[in-house]
Amino acid sequence: MNRLSQAELPPSVSPSIIPNQIGEIMRYTIEGPLSLLDKRTIQDWIVSRYIKTAYGVEDVPSYGGYIKAYIVELKMDELKKYKISISDVVDAISRSNTNAGGRPIEIGNQYLMIQGKGMVSDIEDIKNIVIDVRNGFPIKVSDVASVKLGNVPRTGIVGLNNKDDIVMGIVVIRKDAKSIPAISSVHQKIKELNERILPKGLKIVPFYERGKLVYEVIKKVVEIAIIGIILVFVSIFIFLGDLKSAIFTSLIVPFSLIISLGIMSIKGESASFLSIAAIDFGIIVDLALLYIEDYFRLLDKVGSPQRAIMLSAEETTSLLIFSILIIMISFIPIFLMEGAEKQIFYPMAKTYLYALIISITLTFTFLIACIRIFIKSSRDKITLPVKFLQNLYSRLLNYLTLLKLRFFIFVGLSMLLISLEKTYENAKKIRDNLIKIPEIKTIEFQVGRPEDGTDPKGPFNSEYFIDLKPYNTWRKGLTKEKLENEIRSVVRSLFPNADIDVSQYIQANLQETMSGVKGENAIKIFGDDYYKLDSLAEIIAKKIKGISGFQDVSIVRELGQPYLRIEVDRFKASMFGLSIDDIMKSISVTLAGLQVSEVIEGDKRFPIIVLGPIEYNKDLNKIKSIPLITKQGYFVPLSAVSKIYFDNGLSFAYRENYKRYIPIKFSINSRDVIGTIVKGQKAIRDIKLPEGYYVVWSGQFEEFSRTIRRLSISGLFVIFVLFLSLFIFNRSLINTLIVMSSILFAAFGGILSLFLARQPISVSAIVGFISIIGISILNVSFIVEQYKKVLVEEGVRNNEAIKQAMIKKFRAVLASSITASLGLLPTALSKGIGTQVQKPLAIVVVGGMFISAICILLFMPVLLRYVEVPNYEI
Repeated sequence: MNRLSQAELPPSVSPSIIPNQIGEIMRYTIEGPLSLLDKRTIQDWIVSRYIKTAYGVEDVPSYGGYIKAYIVELKMDELKKYKISISDVVDAISRSNTNAGGRPIEIGNQYLMIQGKGMVSDIEDIKNIVIDVRNGFPIKVSDVASVKLGNVPRTGIVGLNNKDDIVMGIVVIRKDAKSIPAISSVHQKIKELNERILPKGLKIVPFYERGKLVYEVIKKVVEIAIIGIILVFVSIFIFLGDLKSAIFTSLIVPFSLIISLGIMSIKGESASFLSIAAIDFGIIVDLALLYIEDYFRLLDKVGSPQRAIMLSAEETTSLLIFSILIIMISFIPIFLMEGAEKQIFYPMAKTYLYALIISITLTFTFLIACIRIFIKSSRDKITLPVKFLQNLYSRLLNYLTLLKLRFFIFVGLSMLLISLEKTYENAKKIRDNLIKIPEIKTIEFQVGRPEDGTDPKGPFNSEYFIDLKPYNTWRKGLTKEKLENEIRSVVRSLFPNADIDVSQYIQANLQETMSGVKGENAIKIFGDDYYKLDSLAEIIAKKIKGISGFQDVSIVRELGQPYLRIEVDRFKASMFGLSIDDIMKSISVTLAGLQVSEVIEGDKRFPIIVLGPIEYNKDLNKIKSIPLITKQGYFVPLSAVSKIYFDNGLSFAYRENYKRYIPIKFSINSRDVIGTIVKGQKAIRDIKLPEGYYVVWSGQFEEFSRTIRRLSISGLFVIFVLFLSLFIFNRSLINTLIVMSSILFAAFGGILSLFLARQPISVSAIVGFISIIGISILNVSFIVEQYKKVLVEEGVRNNEAIKQAMIKKFRAVLASSITASLGLLPTALSKGIGTQVQKPLAIVVVGGMFISAICILLFMPVLLRYVEVPNYEI
């Protein structure tokens, strides 16, 4: 940021930092009987400033309406009559609008500050500014120009539903601000503005706010959580066969979450509702479930509840605490994430660990107390479903114990440039057609860009913000994808050659931040020559358009912008005694308008703009005749000292890391984003690029690749630490490898689930794999420890020890895995707002835990043969 001040820029250009693009939380309009100019003035100088004082607000940019300005419109004939140049008018106004100060003075006993006041305050002051004095008579601005109230030339227009022209404000919060408190604070500011600050009859009316989305997500998360807890309770009841035990064990889930959130609140940490929905309640309760299942098994054996509590604690404490350590280690890659993934999954991992630590604490305090007081008279009851499965598995064990391990096979699956007014007319046509779609509740359109220069879009760009009705009111069978295609078809029927992007609003802003262009993804071709870049872009775009999965492919054109070029002939200019600066200033004032000073009205500031007559902007002959005054006092037309012609040139100049590039933006309509992009990479691989030119795929793919690289490094580190921890715990290389086979079982189950659900591997899915590692290792560890105990303490033969260990731990493994699966089953099956992030994670957990349990029950009887047992010989 400090280097911005060192940038070498033209005199009228200054750098600025664009506000947080994904921080938008609200859009509002100003409604009332005032004109668009007055509304925009109130928005810029009252509303925007006041809302900026709300918690977390970074900026409140304005869009639409007219920015008030004092317009000095030159009269070319009068300039010629008085022999006054355009530069003379500009310089006179600039010099005649200033204040001055001096050193304090003392007059008598008074200590006085000096203030010289020379600022203009109204139209009359501007009219009376003296440009020159001829023969004792002053030539004023009013002699050569008309002065009036007007507006800065518009660069953007906004409409809302049936209103074609409105004033809109956009509230943007800081990156570190919390949405819900910020929205509440903004609403309070709006209430104060509407009730006691704004003029009577004027109101601020929000038409979009992120709060609605947040509350929809909360509603969905609560719904999923309640169903998940109910399913967990039903699963525990089926496996334990005791209602009181199921109730008290299930209560650990809400208690753990409430205490965890309370601790986080005290520490000032935040928890994302999206990430809470990704927490598996079944895994949280698994620790307590494994303890109470072991308690019931031992109760039948020893008879005394107190003795069973003690023995169960001896058997499970070390393993349960060790499992927490394993889960903490496996979560290291999540804590090392960056960017959007960290914001989503870091709170989940943190809440998860808090909940697991509290869960194990409650297991050895709350649950044991409940057993002593309420459950001590209960006895182990094997329900019919569990008994049937156990008998079936017992018969299967007779065959499994005869098998020997021979080998393992591990398979790695790897519009043309048009004017603002024309774009505005087109936008209204699109609005009028889209509003006919019954699922659309509100449609806001904006064309061009705001006047503050924070957006590089041109006048040919139009955007449509569409608020949809609730899903349950949509036409039967209509999905979000089908609705997006319908919107595309409507726009395409009106403008067949237009570049169209359809996306979710927050997602679009995030994707633009990642790729640098409007679109989900972009291919960036880097090089030095814009014409070569343009031709290469044509070839590459043609190639990928024919690949299944690519849609909305278009080149962000850098060439093709029509120009009216005015090249000064320095020799001719010197012959007339004209400076380049005077000529350029005359062009700028006549054809664009030049801000030369400002009028201060209280705490408001409005520009003074000098410009030429409007007809000079519409007629080439008028442009050629722009008058330039020589030092001798006569006029020459602009065409006498310059070459004026039409040409094409750059419309944008994209740079990244000091290098020019041209982007090709595109979207992916396939679930397998990475696979589709890989196909695109193969398709353009044979294209020969000139020396010094290269291609970069950015956006979703680039971010995913970067995340995968980080996860690969942290994943290898985690596997090493897990191996080391398991080796220290087991004190045997063979036993460690057998326990780590559970990771392969979980991975196989997760991959198979993604395949069956037709979901690609994503960051969310990888987090799902991380989530189930701990419980999978715990299940296998329980079986190994039980096998060693049966072998040593009961002195039975190897095959019989395997059978007894597997039968004793059959219910525990099945109960923990199925309960963990059911905990996230509602999330895996859910649709609608707030489910897209967690769905891949939930599918991995549901399928991974279930399939991993089957793999453990099938393969562990074979693997137990190779477990090393101290002080025992087979």
